[in-house]
Amino acid sequence: MTTFLDTSVIMSAINQDEPHHDWSIAMIEERRAEGPLVIADIVYSEFSASMQTRAETDAAIAEWAFERLSNNDDALFKAGQTYKAYRQKKRGPGEPFKNNVLPDFLIGALAEVEGIPLLTTNEDDFIKYFPGINVIHP
Repeated sequence: MTTFLDTSVIMSAINQDEPHHDWSIAMIEERRAEGPLVIADIVYSEFSASMQTRAETDAAIAEWAFERLSNNDDALFKAGQTYKAYRQKKRGPGEPFKNNVLPDFLIGALAEVEGIPLLTTNEDDFIKYFPGINVIHP
């Protein structure tokens, strides 16, 4: 079975100091044994921010044997609608408005539209806004 990866899992896997490092490595290996590991364009972009060059980014993606899955219009529309709903949601005391949720909404929408389980260490936004996906998390 194909598994979709969130940037948080990749970053945890490559950084030994991350709290979910061991879990991320184990889950990547376990899911790879079951089928392809896929990343979205936005995950590539987020991951590349931790690299010095495009060649270094591409080499790391190749070393981990991640496949790429481009967004489609259904997923892009769903992400936009989810973002709109998020911005319009009333917030209670102490519930902050986050400006950086759109990348997660793009990832979640693509996983939901494609029907692919999502491996993440940051499950909150995915579970709240994409109840139709199987979120695998610590």
